[in-house]
Amino acid sequence: MRLCFSVISFALLSLSLLPPTPAAAQAPAPAAASPSGSAAAPAAPPAAHPPTPTAPAAPRVYSDAGNIFIERDGVKTQLTKSEQDIRPALSPDGSYVVYTRQGRGRSVPGYDLGQSCVDTPRPDELRRVNVDGTGDKLLLKGRKGAGEAQLCDFRSKQFSSDGTRLYFLTPGWATSGALHVFDLRTHEEHFLVPATDLLVLNFCANRYKDDLVVQSHRYLVFGGSYDWYWLYDSSGRKELGAVGYFRSPGAMRKAAHQQWCAE
Repeated sequence: MRLCFSVISFALLSLSLLPPTPAAAQAPAPAAASPSGSAAAPAAPPAAHPPTPTAPAAPRVYSDAGNIFIERDGVKTQLTKSEQDIRPALSPDGSYVVYTRQGRGRSVPGYDLGQSCVDTPRPDELRRVNVDGTGDKLLLKGRKGAGEAQLCDFRSKQFSSDGTRLYFLTPGWATSGALHVFDLRTHEEHFLVPATDLLVLNFCANRYKDDLVVQSHRYLVFGGSYDWYWLYDSSGRKELGAVGYFRSPGAMRKAAHQQWCAE
């Protein structure tokens, strides 16, 4: 009898020493109930956002083998066929292109700013053509002369922001070219100032909008010369102040986009 009691006591002691069953810890937690008493629906995955559309590339105008082309959305259109056309510029509204027709032919390089304009075999021409190739017409014919009186090459063509004025450089003197403006409403051309480089601030949204950054070759009082950039108003008649020296035209343009017009 005592033996049976000892065995039973030992068995009960062994059971009390066993670890608790992990079943409760492993059982999944019940789903939270919604206010209506039913189980809450699983969270919806985040909504997929459509990819941001890529802005179409800006039209590009260029000269190839003496003809003017425009490229839009990967499609190239030939606008002229004279084989003498160079230096195109697209109007602000994108409806037409201005360009230079070389009177000396494509085989002759363009002018340096220190050269003199000639009119043989024909004078250079400033022309315009619509972006569909129609409406090709003469705007301004080149001419011989001295200094600011001569016209040819029509380089560095740039528009005012409203497209009413076209600025360009022509040869002028031994050390400088000449800045001219052509009014597209009245078809009148005027000389403005001596210049060797030009940037029209037509992209500015601040008080400098349409002002002109002009590089001038100037002389020191006691000898020597320097080439600085100067700021003029849009008429080209009023000098607003010195911009300073830049190592290259590209450095000046970078400052214009990133600093002067970034306000």
